Amino acid sequence: MKYFAEVRGRRFECEVEVENSETFVQVNGTRYRVDLEHVAATGAYSLLVDGRSFEFALHDHGEDYELAGAAGSFRVRVEDERTRAARDVVASAGGPKGPHKIKSAMPGIVRELRVAVGDQVAKGQALMILEAMKMQNEIKSPQDGVVGEMAVEEGQAVDARDRLFVISNTK
Repeated sequence: MKYFAEVRGRRFECEVEVENSETFVQVNGTRYRVDLEHVAATGAYSLLVDGRSFEFALHDHGEDYELAGAAGSFRVRVEDERTRAARDVVASAGGPKGPHKIKSAMPGIVRELRVAVGDQVAKGQALMILEAMKMQNEIKSPQDGVVGEMAVEEGQAVDARDRLFVISNTK
């Protein structure tokens, strides 16, 4: 399966292959032998790439992942080829139509609401701050529109997949 990753504005095309119980990842045409293990005792991950060892913590932020290790902390956005194809079809059709229900990707606490019902919002605008696992996560609008429904309030606990907002198209 092909994956597309973006790190600090750089784009990578990746393909994962398994041969004789070994895993290889081809990144922009260069092939690497890899082994990834989750270290249950620490919650970190250990990654071997062609014999070189890397340890990092991984935090899921819904739209992207944050990796923190010896090389510093950075965000990675990953998309598989099916998701990319579906997004391209929606984009070519003029974007999402009708109301868009925004759900929580993870359990957490609503720390700050940055919009109210009736507010005009732009695609990518921060709607709220959700605290999960001691991390502050901005929940952003997936499209231009109007906040038609707000299903949460500050201080409220939410579970994964709970509805947070409904954004209606302005068109």
